[in-house]
Amino acid sequence: MYAVQQPLAASTLQDVMGVPAWKSHPSWFLVAGNDQAIPPDAERQFAKRMGATTVEVPAGHVAMVSHPDDVAQLIKTAAEAVQTAR
Repeated sequence: MYAVQQPLAASTLQDVMGVPAWKSHPSWFLVAGNDQAIPPDAERQFAKRMGATTVEVPAGHVAMVSHPDDVAQLIKTAAEAVQTAR
């Protein structure tokens, strides 16, 4: 993952963001219960504010590596829900 990570553009911290998509679209959120980069309580707070369907796994910051099946299932559930809504 490190090999493909790119630095932020210089303008990133100056850009003005519009209305976040989660305010008008359904959202899903994976909480990494053992994350040491983003506190899990903060992740839970973000998910709650978004009204997101939330799944929590006992994983660190890269849950997609340590719990790929859980992540894939969350994506599949989200995709199916969006298809059903259409």
